[in-house]
Amino acid sequence: MKHLRIILLACIATTMLMGCGLKKMVARYPEVTIRLDDQDLENKGGQVAYQVKGTIPPKYMKKKSTMTVVPTIEYQGQQIALAPIELQGEKAKASGTKISYKKGGAFSTTGSFEFKDGYEDANLVAVSTANLKKKNHTFNPILLCEGIGNSAALADINPELGDKAGNGTTLIYAEHNYAPEFVTSTATLYFEVNSSALNNNLKLNKSEEAKKAVKEFGAFMKEGRKIDKVVITGWASPEGEESLNQGLSDKRAEQGKGWFEKEFDKYLRQYAKDNKIKYKDLPKPEIVYEVKSPGEDWSGFERDLQASSIAEKNQILNVVRSQPNLEMREQKIREMTDIYNEISNIILPPLRRVEVSMVCNKNDFNEQQICEMMKVNPDTLSLNEKMYAAAMEQDLETKAGYYNAILAKDQNDWRPYNNLAILQINDYIQNGNSASLENGVKNLEKAAALSPSNGIILNNKAISEYLQGNKDAAMQDFAAAEKASVNPIREDYNLALNQIKSGNYDAALKAMNNKNCDYNTALVQMLNKDYANAQKTLDCVAQKDAKTFYLRAVLAARMKDEAKVYSYLTECVKLDASYKAKAKKDAEFKKFRKNSQFQDIVK
Repeated sequence: MKHLRIILLACIATTMLMGCGLKKMVARYPEVTIRLDDQDLENKGGQVAYQVKGTIPPKYMKKKSTMTVVPTIEYQGQQIALAPIELQGEKAKASGTKISYKKGGAFSTTGSFEFKDGYEDANLVAVSTANLKKKNHTFNPILLCEGIGNSAALADINPELGDKAGNGTTLIYAEHNYAPEFVTSTATLYFEVNSSALNNNLKLNKSEEAKKAVKEFGAFMKEGRKIDKVVITGWASPEGEESLNQGLSDKRAEQGKGWFEKEFDKYLRQYAKDNKIKYKDLPKPEIVYEVKSPGEDWSGFERDLQASSIAEKNQILNVVRSQPNLEMREQKIREMTDIYNEISNIILPPLRRVEVSMVCNKNDFNEQQICEMMKVNPDTLSLNEKMYAAAMEQDLETKAGYYNAILAKDQNDWRPYNNLAILQINDYIQNGNSASLENGVKNLEKAAALSPSNGIILNNKAISEYLQGNKDAAMQDFAAAEKASVNPIREDYNLALNQIKSGNYDAALKAMNNKNCDYNTALVQMLNKDYANAQKTLDCVAQKDAKTFYLRAVLAARMKDEAKVYSYLTECVKLDASYKAKAKKDAEFKKFRKNSQFQDIVK
């Protein structure tokens, strides 16, 4: 009986000792440290990486005890357990990091979890449970991280109107496809050797070919086309001295100009007579002259000699070309004229000439007149001319009116629909007019129906999708714009937003070509922790809108510049008060939330 009592007392003592062991672990738990290696957790490519580190003090971890540390996401009343960290005493039969009873120990583990919308406002805590034999105790959670950063989501587009895609986001106009077409008529007048006097009785001037050209020139003039310019070129044959020939070239060009002025004046007088207008009252166009005197016509000489029937023409050309200077070349030609009559009588005379070319616009109107007619009588213009007038108009409201007028007459071309659409989308961007965005989307749909797989339309559609919050659809359209069968568009910059979303920041910078003074470039530099360059980039952003000031505040928070955090947030909410709610939850500002100045800004 006595032995039985001793055994019972021993059992009770052992049980009490075990209970005391766990109680001591509970009592000393505040000495245990559990923390994150980096408390500023952030979303990168949809994943949040973390590293938990901890220390166990000496004589804490009972030899047969175990402890489980569970990193846990606390969000909207839910607790989402992550991979547990297992610790064990020296004699515990478990699988975990062994902790010495006498010396204590440390542990470290890494992990990651999927980021979900709203986790900016979530906390990460450590929930620990100690076990000794059949007893266990779950400790109060230890806060590891307050809020999870999601600044990669700040990536945004800043569309600008433009004629083609660049290193940025561009609402692209369709081409107007107008090009002036010119027709030219040329009369050639010939001169005697060493003379600049115009002689109509000269044999060459009386030739059927020359008279026909002059007659056709006059008939062309009487068609009354819009004269773009008159080009007059005086030439000399290359057998004389260079200085003399240059003078002849100049004077023959002057003679050609005088001849044209007389012929044009005769035409105007006859026009006034036929239309019963006094000549003095007749509006006279201002003629643009392009007078040229290139001197000796060496290329004409070589061309005509090559086309001649002279048997030794190749040898003659070789001799002339081989001369070391111009003076000796001229001398050789003079020598050849004494030997070959064909050179002096047939090849050289046509080179002594002036060419008078009247260059006229084939269309009814020149560029200036097109723009004027668009205002007063657009029905007289072709579709491309109307598109040109709209493209030249600088006032965006008037430009949109032009495209509406075009569509009132012609609904079979995708270009006016596209161009009107981007003006409407731009109006939404500038003025927040949601009806404009809706109308722009409808017009892009009409443009796409007329021209499927058109890169310009797909680019603009992608921007409209993005502005409506359909970012995945926008990225799909940007990608399709690159592969379009009509007007494919390089979308490197815009598709870099996918790289930002997936956490490939270096690839994003490369795709954006490290664009200077750019919001997204600064964002990626910040996400890459290149704070100095991010600050420089933001400093030179031209259009500092609300999102730019918000990003500057985030960067200031990361750089621990409290004064700038408040300054930039103040500017941000002045421009867009909706950022107040965002800043309240943003983990980037968690260290400033309790400050009264911060609270005043976001209230």
